[in-house]
Amino acid sequence: MMKTNHLLIVMLVLLQAGCSIGGASRPADFYVLSAEPGTPVTGHSTASASLSVGLGPITLPDIFDRPQIVTRPEPNRLDLSEFDRWGGDLNRDLTRVLAQDLMSRLHSDRILTHPWSSSDRPDFQVTVQVFRFDGETGKVARFEGVWRLLDGEQRCELTAHHFRFEETPAGPGYPEYVSAMSHAVASLSQEIAERIAGSTPGCQ
Repeated sequence: MMKTNHLLIVMLVLLQAGCSIGGASRPADFYVLSAEPGTPVTGHSTASASLSVGLGPITLPDIFDRPQIVTRPEPNRLDLSEFDRWGGDLNRDLTRVLAQDLMSRLHSDRILTHPWSSSDRPDFQVTVQVFRFDGETGKVARFEGVWRLLDGEQRCELTAHHFRFEETPAGPGYPEYVSAMSHAVASLSQEIAERIAGSTPGCQ
């Protein structure tokens, strides 16, 4: 009986050792994008404090809208980091940060995120189609796509712009890489805010 117990203990020790070797070598780190304060833009559309903007939908390719942070070391190869992940849904986080950035630059609290209530009537609607949200840690963070400005009531397209922002991370790791991505999002918000400030609601 004692021999059987000793054998059982040895087997349990070996099993535990095997699990340790095959398991994760370290706990995962989680990251979120951050909003960046900006100077309010000027223009005739910002004269009214009641200016409202509907933001969304924002669409991300499936390859980027996942828990793992995606980098692209080569044009046709992606790396997914198992230990460096987004702290929540990337699409929602991107929408949240872009909305905060627009609030500070348009000096308006009336930034509605998609989907908004049918009773809300924003003056403008901004949609964003993302093509790239990748890069290389320590080298570059890339944010590319197309944004469109629509009249909030009649939904006609007022303008459409292709954007491409590349930011150099301040360091070699994922914290600096995510910070560079946040700066790229802030640059997009500046571009959109300036266009909104110079636009008038309504379809010509």
